[in-house]
Amino acid sequence: MSVSLYVHIPFCLKRCIYCDFVSGIYDSGKANAYIAALKKEIDAVAAKAAISTLYIGGGTPTALSTDALSDLIRHIFTHISLTPSDDIEGKEGNEATIEANPGTVDRVKLQAVRSLGINRTSIGVQSFDNSELDLLGRIHSSEEAEQAVYFAREAGFDNISIDLIYGIPGQTPASWEKTLEKAVSLGPEHISTYELTVEEGTALHELLKNPPSSLFIKGGINPPAEETTIEMYEHTIAYLASHGYVHYEISNFARPGHFCRHNLNYWDRGEYYGAGLGAHSHVEGKRYYNTDRLDEYIQALSADKSPVKETEYITGDKALSEAVFLGLRRIDGLNIEHFSKRYKVDLLTRFEKEIREFQEAGLVEIVDINGLNSLSGLNRSLRLTRKGLLLSNEVFAGFL
Repeated sequence: MSVSLYVHIPFCLKRCIYCDFVSGIYDSGKANAYIAALKKEIDAVAAKAAISTLYIGGGTPTALSTDALSDLIRHIFTHISLTPSDDIEGKEGNEATIEANPGTVDRVKLQAVRSLGINRTSIGVQSFDNSELDLLGRIHSSEEAEQAVYFAREAGFDNISIDLIYGIPGQTPASWEKTLEKAVSLGPEHISTYELTVEEGTALHELLKNPPSSLFIKGGINPPAEETTIEMYEHTIAYLASHGYVHYEISNFARPGHFCRHNLNYWDRGEYYGAGLGAHSHVEGKRYYNTDRLDEYIQALSADKSPVKETEYITGDKALSEAVFLGLRRIDGLNIEHFSKRYKVDLLTRFEKEIREFQEAGLVEIVDINGLNSLSGLNRSLRLTRKGLLLSNEVFAGFL
């Protein structure tokens, strides 16, 4: 069975104030040692499975030099066989994605990765407002973000995704609307919009807790009020739909034929290998993850030892609950009959109490996938309502 491969590059030129990912500041010596270890782990994965999608993320993969990044990509494609993924939206093909920071790319680097077989790029724009970018600690300007999209197109990418963040301190519905308008004007095939989450231990958490007296942010230091954030999200859904983007997952929108196959595999609870610092894998009913200590990771692989820190078997009720809340992330929801067949349990019976409570609260609904009035036959779907989308975390928690 085909599986996905995620490759983690844990280096950035600067750490954003909201980031809690496994990453650190780029150092060429450490990066070289890391890549050597990473290659060994990739080789071990390649011996186990055919790979259907590849995703190189971070950190910032494009923080690596063009030569180092090209060498890694060549190694990946030399040792894995990227097979066509399952037919999605009537379209078959391979998907190999790389994340890119606008402050770390140019024509040469993007042309190099494209020529080596990477056919999709996810550009971390976050905002087209320079004051918001400054607050977030991004190393690029709005103008450089726009230029990065042009560079990617010139390099031959016909599948470009843009990441955006809303709910930034000082952000207003008007400034968010301008960011969306600029993003759409650049014509990306895919747009991801994420509500800013303030995680404990991040610089943003400390900033909001103890703002310096010298700090001035237009609109105030606190993130927008909840009702304002909801307004931004609802505007996002309507605006992107009006410009031909399909809302296919809570935070993701794409033109037809350009859903992210790699992420769809996650949401369908498919199998995947993770290579790199802190990377997670989910194979044959177990989930395991690597150490997040750089020196420990390098030392383990240099000694031909496993970098895995912990393994957990995901079976029984936990597997069912996980399948429900991951499936509900998709806008079309869970196909009830397919779920029941796959997990050999009746979805509506197993989660009768939870489903009834969320139905009464107007958070989930059961609909006929074919648009028919009858809900008694096959092809029924359990999905979030519009209200459920706005309160999705509450729904997910109810199934855990």
